[in-house]
Amino acid sequence: MINSIEGCRAWISDRTLVTLAKVLGLEVFQLFVPDPDIEEQPNKDDVLTYWLIRLQQDIKSAVDAGIDAQFAHFFKRISPD
Repeated sequence: MINSIEGCRAWISDRTLVTLAKVLGLEVFQLFVPDPDIEEQPNKDDVLTYWLIRLQQDIKSAVDAGIDAQFAHFFKRISPD
């Protein structure tokens, strides 16, 4: 199966991605975005690493904000007035 995924002949479901991320102790987006050492400040010659770190942080912030908004919307709908 791994060979098929790596060869772009198959893909795993979203549920499998969530399960895999949980088992590995990661967020799902981390399966797709490289995880450079955020604590390490890149030198000026390593611009790509800097932008990858920024991208990772921006994606995580956007995902967290989206999840928070969905929970707020859900609880507004189910809470009695």
